[in-house]
Amino acid sequence: MRCFSCEPLLDAFLEGTLRRSQAREVAAHVRECVGCDELLQELRVVDALLTTARPTGGVTPGFTAGVVSATRATQTRLPRRPPLPLLLLLYLVVAWSLAALAMLRSNELLRTVAVFIAMEERNAAALGAALRALAPATPLVAAAVTVVLLIDLFLLCALFYGYQRLRPLIAQLGKEPPG
Repeated sequence: MRCFSCEPLLDAFLEGTLRRSQAREVAAHVRECVGCDELLQELRVVDALLTTARPTGGVTPGFTAGVVSATRATQTRLPRRPPLPLLLLLYLVVAWSLAALAMLRSNELLRTVAVFIAMEERNAAALGAALRALAPATPLVAAAVTVVLLIDLFLLCALFYGYQRLRPLIAQLGKEPPG
């Protein structure tokens, strides 16, 4: 037997809960191995100390009830929190102050805003030019769209009319026996 397989069995060997064959193997190993013998001696000392130790004091029958009533009698203190509107107001003041400070201090931010405004002006001018280019054709486009919508409406009415006329015929064909 080797030490790594003997050491976990020493506690059971000391208590006498091992099978006889295992107990003989452990005893033979302990006689030959100094390290395992020292560990067994330490376990015997710990076991002796545990058996001679004084028993702990008992708990009185009303212990639980006393603890629960004492707990209920104490007042719980909730942590004080500042009111939510005050926190929101403080957040807004700080955020706007930082934004104003950034705008006043940053020339780069001002340049970026100016570039953005100029870009939007160019986009609006391009959109206006496109609308002016399409403006002469607007009456023609409006007429073409109207014609397409009228054709769609006519086809939809024809579909409903045909369905109303064909439905009884289809039902009658389904009832007739084949043949």
